[in-house]
Amino acid sequence: MVTVIIPALNEAETIGTVIGLVKRSPLVSDIIVMDDKSHDNTITVAREAGATVFTSTSLGTGASMREGILFAKNEFLLFLDADI
Repeated sequence: MVTVIIPALNEAETIGTVIGLVKRSPLVSDIIVMDDKSHDNTITVAREAGATVFTSTSLGTGASMREGILFAKNEFLLFLDADI
């Protein structure tokens, strides 16, 4: 199985669609959104779409990706951008 890690900053407009598409894959069992302290509804939208959301240390995309690994439940990881 695969854990998908999506770093996000102010992606409320697109994150729900991205998560919805990811959930279609039978190989994905875990979707993690690493929120980099967004100022919009990214966290709410991501949770409502079915992702687990954690807040990053706000050090950028690379740091969010590294932190996401700590929460991953699977051996295989897929990193995606929150944009469509």
